Amino acid sequence: MRKAQNYQWKEMSLGTCYYPEHWDRKLWREDLDRMLANGIHTIRIGEFAWNKVEPREGEFTFDFFDDFLEVVAGTEMKVIFGTPTATPPAWLTDKYPEVLNCRIDGAKYRHGMRRHYNYNSKVYRELSARIVEKFGEHYAPHKSVIGWQIDNEINCEAAEFYSDSDTLAFREFLKKKYGTLEELNKAWGAVFWNQEYTQWEQIYVPRLTIHNSTNPHEMLDYIRFVSDSAISFCKMQSDILRKYIKPGDFITTNGMFQNLDNHEMTDTALDVYTYDSYPNFAYCLIEDPKHSKNLNDRRWSDKLTEVRSICPHFGIMEQQSGANGWNTRMEAPAPKPGQMMLWAMQSIAHGADYVSFFRWRTCTMGT
Repeated sequence: MRKAQNYQWKEMSLGTCYYPEHWDRKLWREDLDRMLANGIHTIRIGEFAWNKVEPREGEFTFDFFDDFLEVVAGTEMKVIFGTPTATPPAWLTDKYPEVLNCRIDGAKYRHGMRRHYNYNSKVYRELSARIVEKFGEHYAPHKSVIGWQIDNEINCEAAEFYSDSDTLAFREFLKKKYGTLEELNKAWGAVFWNQEYTQWEQIYVPRLTIHNSTNPHEMLDYIRFVSDSAISFCKMQSDILRKYIKPGDFITTNGMFQNLDNHEMTDTALDVYTYDSYPNFAYCLIEDPKHSKNLNDRRWSDKLTEVRSICPHFGIMEQQSGANGWNTRMEAPAPKPGQMMLWAMQSIAHGADYVSFFRWRTCTMGT
């Protein structure tokens, strides 16, 4: 195992998330200069831009980010590149619908949001490996690139997976763990309510049951399987990137999300761990009807302590600096005066060596 203590920022530094694909090219240099003038020396890019490099299957073009990095190279700005696997392009999901994740009732999630894929689709793993290879081979040598973020917010929004690919992979996970159906039936207490299995093909990822009450022993193995699948997907990308990154550059991902052993993922695949801190989510995700405004943003900071337990030299890849966006923008609106500074200092006080604000410009679309 790798121990994610191999990388540490030399000094406290600030960054921001930037989306050059959203803005007119005439703004690029102006934005970079303004960032630097305000103490921001690192940007994260690329994590939602698969189509910019592979607009059609097997057709690769590097012109867009080459042009942007040429502008970056004329400044002192540094770049963390994201791999784009969190948002598969429409050409991919249309041609290969088997890559899509499903609800527990088997209905597929469709193109139009993000994180609608499943980790265990062989096609998706192959195409993900190929695009990561292309990104790493072409962009990792660039002098301005100092690190890589794998995917984006692994297990965010979708922390349960019910596709046919997941069922097949779940069976293999159980065969490896138990060896025989006799041992599995014993461990799961399957004699209760006549749940015993006589063939591996009878086992599926959890499905709809009466009262939505699935065998708890099966559910525990299923959650461990989801974590194992996510870590495997992350490590696949990490192994590819390590062939190309320069000495001293780092690999990370941003978290923390459900049904995922972040300690194991970090030790297995990463050099440093980063967290996405959105304290205003506390007001729409924490149920506290008696005290609906009971300083929930301060309570949210306990997650920073957990992050430090995963990696003592952690960073913040996304520090809230505006309304959350998407469908929670009204439930978790823009910070009040002073809150942005408060939240950033919370992160630093808990040990963050790097704080990157989300995002540089308020998005004009998609929110």
